[in-house]
Amino acid sequence: MVLVIIAFIVPLQRWLTTRRNYATITGSFKPGLIDLGRWHPLVFGLVLFLILLLTAIPVLILAGGSFMTRVGWFSSTPTYTLSHWQDVFANRFFLSALRNTLIISLSTAIVSPILFSMVAYVLVRTRWQWRSVLDAIFWMSTAMPGILSGLGLLWLFLGTPILTPLYGTLYALVLVVIMQGKLTSTQLIKGVFLQMGADMEEAARVAGAGWWRTYFRIWIPLLMPTLILIGTFNFVIAAGTTSSIILIADRGTSTLSLLALDMMTSTVGQDLEGAGIVSLFMVAQTAGIALIARKFGLQLGVSHTRTAREADRPTGSTAPAGAIH
Repeated sequence: MVLVIIAFIVPLQRWLTTRRNYATITGSFKPGLIDLGRWHPLVFGLVLFLILLLTAIPVLILAGGSFMTRVGWFSSTPTYTLSHWQDVFANRFFLSALRNTLIISLSTAIVSPILFSMVAYVLVRTRWQWRSVLDAIFWMSTAMPGILSGLGLLWLFLGTPILTPLYGTLYALVLVVIMQGKLTSTQLIKGVFLQMGADMEEAARVAGAGWWRTYFRIWIPLLMPTLILIGTFNFVIAAGTTSSIILIADRGTSTLSLLALDMMTSTVGQDLEGAGIVSLFMVAQTAGIALIARKFGLQLGVSHTRTAREADRPTGSTAPAGAIH
């Protein structure tokens, strides 16, 4: 049923996005910040509330529970202990899982933005006759549940002689995780490409720049905020993915998410506190890469240091009286 709905929606989406020009970023593009005015306190409060509700409170609960003898039981004696942290650090699979998670997540965050930006370019900027088919394949493959996709990939690796040596390796996991974020990444970049006029690329071609030079000197700087977002987003997906890789990974290539799942479902004895500690490391990785990505994106992206009103003001004009305090 889902595939039938997608088969109807994808052509409709392509028709809606190609029937008119949505370009808002052209050669005269002037980036600027949006002045929220009197709505600023309300928007700030809403964002702060969502951050506390969806991020800060769950992390604090995980952190507090990791120091309890039994999470949620305040009547235990003693109530608090460091033994769970000692057990996690003594776990012989923890360091390898941490290393594997970093390798998979960083590889995904670096490769996926460039790869899927090129796919989006093909879908939006070229006249390739099979581009609509490629777009539909991306949609339909994402409709499959993660565990079924993992089973299909398991059969693919074990049933194809040339791919069998990759089974259980980090290369296979990186490939699977990269493809897991293909739809969101491609659609986000497609939306940006649809808002960009073709005059900048045409001017670069007239000036003698080739496709690669045009792509990396014009498109990449304009796409950089979106690429940073996609890289961070795919890093988060890669750090926490479970269903798509659980049938492909082995003990040597286990990730933090698989280690946490094993701790929660072990037949020997559940270790919810240990799973919470492993999850905290996943959160720390995500927060660290998000801060680095933001700084990196601000340095390489298009500068957004002016408000929209200032960006629209003609060059050389002076600020109105009373605007400078």
